[in-house]
Parts: sequence; C-alpha cells; structure tokens
Amino acid sequence: MTETSAFIPVDPEKMPAGQYAIVEVIGHRTLIGRIAEVNRFGTAMLMVEPLFANWMLGPVWVGGGSLYQVTECSAAAAWDRRPKYEYELPSSLAAVVAEIPPLGNALPAFLGFSVPSDFEDDSKGGDL
Repeated sequence: MTETSAFIPVDPEKMPAGQYAIVEVIGHRTLIGRIAEVNRFGTAMLMVEPLFANWMLGPVWVGGGSLYQVTECSAAAAWDRRPKYEYELPSSLAAVVAEIPPLGNALPAFLGFSVPSDFEDDSKGGDL
C-alpha cells in the first residue's frame, strides 16, 4: 500500500491487490476502498484508500474509536459500491478531489447535465 497522497487511476479488471471494505465512520461518513491496519501517530489506525469514480484516492487514517462498522468485501464489490459523483463523497474527501483533472461528474445527471460515457449502463436502456 502507498502512503502518499497521489491519486491512482484504477481499472476495474485489474484492481490493486489488498483487502477491501465498506467502512462506516462516526459523522455519517462512508468510505469504500482498500484497507490496512497501520501504526500511525503512535497508535494503531485503519488506513483506507477510498475508491472514487475511476480513481483510488490517497490514504485516509481513521482511529479505532471513530469506527462504526467495517464490512469486508471483494474488490469487485467495492468497485460496484464506490462513489461515482463528487456529491457522494464526505466533504473532507470532496476537498481533495478538486485536485483531480476535470471529472465532469460533480452534478447528478437528473439536473440535465450529460453523464460521462464511463458511467453509462446500457443494460438498463435509456438515459441515466
């Protein structure tokens, strides 16, 4: 696992190796991504590398007392449940996502803006 703040492009067919989970944190925040227990700041913490759109974001460290629930899942399940739009992210992550090159997905499609082709689902038919 990386301990840098770099954003890593992710291919759903070649997900980075590791343990994945859906992590619920105090404050009604949900993080979905690769996890590991690390020793940071003199204590054991959960490091989450959240998935967002087609990216794996830099690490977020969560103290044990802030964890509400950790549900381990496969990389494929994490990919399916990842946030795809900026408004789905906790505000602290939305602030750093602004550094990613233009995503074109900050607003939901029902507001009349086009949805990037990467997120279209032809199996449902019609527009998203």
